Amino acid sequence: MPPTGRRCARAVIEYDGTDFAGSQYQPHVRTVQGELEEALNRLTGERTRVRFAGRTDAGVHATGQVAAFCLARRPRGEGIGWPELRRRLNATLPPDLALRSLRPASAGFDPRRDARSRVYRYRIRMAGDKRPVDRHRTLEIGDRLDVAAMRAVAAELIGERDFAALGSNAEGRTIRHLREVSVVQRGTSVEVRVMANAFLRRMVRSIVALLLEAGRGRLAPGSVAGLLDAGERVLHGRAAPARGLTLERVIYSNTTAVATGSRKKAT
Repeated sequence: MPPTGRRCARAVIEYDGTDFAGSQYQPHVRTVQGELEEALNRLTGERTRVRFAGRTDAGVHATGQVAAFCLARRPRGEGIGWPELRRRLNATLPPDLALRSLRPASAGFDPRRDARSRVYRYRIRMAGDKRPVDRHRTLEIGDRLDVAAMRAVAAELIGERDFAALGSNAEGRTIRHLREVSVVQRGTSVEVRVMANAFLRRMVRSIVALLLEAGRGRLAPGSVAGLLDAGERVLHGRAAPARGLTLERVIYSNTTAVATGSRKKAT
C-alpha cells in the first residue's frame, strides 16, 4: 500500500504487442511497462511503478489490460486532473500504446490480486484466406479446421483442475478455474474465447494449440482429461503464435468488465 498522501489511479490500456518484448519491464528492450513509466516521468517528474492485471508475452496484444500506479501529488495540484493527465499521456505515448480510461483508485487496489477473471480472444483465419492488414493480429493457416471437434475438446477443458500440462515452466500452484472456452466460426474466420480466474504462462496459447490439433484431426475428443492428468507438458511445449492473442477484459467482483465500463455485475 502506498504511503499516506499518495494518489492512486487505475487505467484500462490498449496496445499492439507486435513491437513490444512483453508487458513487463525488462532492461534494454521495449516493453509496455517501460513506455508507460517513462511517459509518466516525463509528465509528472516522478518515478512511479506501473502494475498490471496480467503479464502478456512478446507479440500479445491487449484491448482491456488494467494497470495501476500512484503519484506523490494530486495531478490537479499542478493544474492537471485525471482526464487531462490521460489526454497528455496519450499524446506522449507511442502510436501502439494508449490509455482507454484513467480514474482514481483506492490505495489498496491491486489490479492482479483483485481481479476475478481474465478474458482472452484468439483469432484464426483458415484455408489460406490471406489478409495482409490482419497479419499481426491473426494466425493464418492453410488448413480447413473441424470446428465441431474443436468445440468438443473445448468443452472438456472447462472446470477447475490442475493445468500444469498447459503451462510453460509451471511452478507453484497450478490449479486454475476455466469458466469458458468457446469456438466461434464466421466464414473462414475462427475465434477462440477463453475466460478463467487466472492463467499460467502461455496457457491460453497452449489451449489454442490443443484445439488446433483437434481441428486438424490429430487429437480425438475425449482424450483431454488423460493428457492433463498425465502431468506432462502437452504437445511437447508447443504453443500457438503470440500474434493471434489479445487480452480483452479483466473482470472485478464489485463491477464489470472494466474495459467496457458496463454497469452489469460480473458473472
